[in-house]
Amino acid sequence: MKVIAAIKQVYDPTTVRVSRSRGILDTRSAEMMMNPGDRYALEEALKLKDEQAAQVVVISMGPVEAEDILREALAMDVDEAVLLTDDAFLDVDVSAAVLILGKGMQKIGDYDLIFTGHKALGDGSGQFGPRLAQHLDLPQITMASHLVVGEGKITARHKLSDGYATIEAPLPALLSIDEGANKPRFPSLPGSIAAYDEQTVTIWGIEDLGLTPEQIEESTTTDVRGTLAGPERVLARLITGEPSQAARELLGELKRKGVLQ
Repeated sequence: MKVIAAIKQVYDPTTVRVSRSRGILDTRSAEMMMNPGDRYALEEALKLKDEQAAQVVVISMGPVEAEDILREALAMDVDEAVLLTDDAFLDVDVSAAVLILGKGMQKIGDYDLIFTGHKALGDGSGQFGPRLAQHLDLPQITMASHLVVGEGKITARHKLSDGYATIEAPLPALLSIDEGANKPRFPSLPGSIAAYDEQTVTIWGIEDLGLTPEQIEESTTTDVRGTLAGPERVLARLITGEPSQAARELLGELKRKGVLQ
């Protein structure tokens, strides 16, 4: 059995600042990390390696710096790591990402399962997994947990607002893993050393995938025409004192702000 886990490098939100003068996020000094939601997908793949000796391949798209999260995955005993990196792959939207990563997965080939996170930190809309499944013409289970694999099929729980549904799909299939589906593991120190000293990351560019810049441009459907910073938060005012006096003060404040007539 071969399982492909898609992971993404994202900014650590605690290190990102807002540039109000430019109306953008200032990421010049921001640190990078593996998308938290993708850790659950990676863990499900590694569980299948532990339980059924599955071969686990991780794939990511991004700049050369994204190699760090792939080596982090190798340190957790992943078998292979593939980075899709090219100037043409920078700043693409989810539609183009589906095309590029779909080509990468088809090049890896012979997969039984593809796992993705439910959504990406920051700009994630939860579209990538379902749209990738459609692109690859695969059955899918979204927001999945409690996976059971056997006899050419996979069964999982699909999270609902008021419970869950048990869904079965034939292999090969794609699952976007629900956050909280498991407890992700982290690499050991010996594993981390080996990931950098003894293991390699396969690098594929646009030509390796048989794509052209024109195809990527044509697949892009999002046009960002501008960004701006939201209004600064106004600090709350604490009203203290006797309840009756505090209530009168609160009513007066609400009337002054036009909330009450």
